[in-house]
Amino acid sequence: MDDAIVWIIIIAFYAPLHYLLPVLFLFVTGKETEAARKRLIFRALVDSTWSMIAAFIVIIYLAGRNQLPAAMFVMLLSMGLPFVRIWSHRRELAAETD
Repeated sequence: MDDAIVWIIIIAFYAPLHYLLPVLFLFVTGKETEAARKRLIFRALVDSTWSMIAAFIVIIYLAGRNQLPAAMFVMLLSMGLPFVRIWSHRRELAAETD
């Protein structure tokens, strides 16, 4: 199979998880107002976009060097980056309300 097709398939399955998990987490947790929650969701989507772009740059580089286990580990770790940013944004919101 062509490499471009493989990467399209990987991104097609990875992207929904990378975007939806942080948004679902924000819907389920937190006691923010509606406006604050919308702002957090927007920030989570932006953070997810940047972390996914950065992760895929590293992943494609590692895969090109035939280091697939390292590439998959980077992919797994990059799933947690939006959650770190959610935590920091929530701390910023708490500091603003104090």
